Amino acid sequence: MMRGASAAVPLTAAALLAACGGRAGLEPAPGADVLPAPREGARASAAGVTLTAEVDAWTGVPENLQQEVIPVLVTITNECTRPLRIRYNEFRVEGAAGQRYAAIPPFDVRGTVSEPVDGFAYPYDGFAVAPYLRRWYPAFRPFDGAFALDPVYYDRYYPRFVRVRLPTGDMIQRALPEGVLAPGGRIRGFLYFEELEGDEGRVDLRFDLVDARSRREFGTLSSPFVVR
Repeated sequence: MMRGASAAVPLTAAALLAACGGRAGLEPAPGADVLPAPREGARASAAGVTLTAEVDAWTGVPENLQQEVIPVLVTITNECTRPLRIRYNEFRVEGAAGQRYAAIPPFDVRGTVSEPVDGFAYPYDGFAVAPYLRRWYPAFRPFDGAFALDPVYYDRYYPRFVRVRLPTGDMIQRALPEGVLAPGGRIRGFLYFEELEGDEGRVDLRFDLVDARSRREFGTLSSPFVVR
């Protein structure tokens, strides 16, 4: 069941204890196109699309979110002539040995909507939400083309939140929705990645660029980070 944006669900003591020991976080690697202070993160651009990724930006509930997942605040600007598809399965953190860490969907799209997201947390322009998310995001215009749900991806990764009674209302309200970003558009929101293995050194945050109309990939954005 999706938890509405106005009803934050606190972590239980058991969930907090589950975060035994320190959890890995990210910081920009040497050679990254770093963001200006005080933001901590990196920028990547290709084919007219720019992705900025801030790795120390979470200020919501729960305060200790990084003990369970890796929250990354991303801003996507589409300055190319193609409508850009945004799906969670087109983002990933990749380790040097090929290990992939997925972006976890913040809600169960096939569950019951208990409360829609009332007031998206960030300004946006030129964004149309995936049609299957219209119930959750009534303020967004739905995309009018083909944008099918990927149930296998949701079924695989969403249960990782359920185990620790996440997400909270803040997490949903601030999450990056799936959808389509029009030419000239801009969208901002959090991605929640699986926790990283402790022996990872350098990793890359990647975003595959896909034309929402033709469904053809036209590039990949990549920013290097190190695990701290």
